Amino acid sequence: SEGSAFITVDGQNRYFFEPSKIEANIELRVIAKKLLGHRMKQHKTVGAEGKGSITMYNVSPAALAIYQEYIKTGKTPQISIQTTNEDASSTVGKRTVVMRNCILAKTPVAYLEDGSEDLNTVDTDFTFDDVDELESYVLPENMR
Repeated sequence: SEGSAFITVDGQNRYFFEPSKIEANIELRVIAKKLLGHRMKQHKTVGAEGKGSITMYNVSPAALAIYQEYIKTGKTPQISIQTTNEDASSTVGKRTVVMRNCILAKTPVAYLEDGSEDLNTVDTDFTFDDVDELESYVLPENMR
């Protein structure tokens, strides 16, 4: 539970949401083909896709503005999401990853509920086209 995340829109760091949970994965696309002389199908990686999900709260009005711009002009901004895992009590340091060309599948427009005292959270999926690890964990102190 130690870490942070922020979003960059068109090159500017912006307050966009408070993250509650972020999960992102790279999924390989694999084709299978039975070749002559082989009894088992052979497999080949033919591409990759970045997919993720996020639970967020305190979504800023900037989120809706991005969707409104797309609806009205057809233009979508370049969005990156950067996450940092860091636990001050750990000896492995921190890990920072940035996912580029992100598209969030949905953003809240309105939500009202009369019986809830919980935080207003939104779950959405997202895709990304590129990823860079800016900083990586190191070996634990007892293994160095």
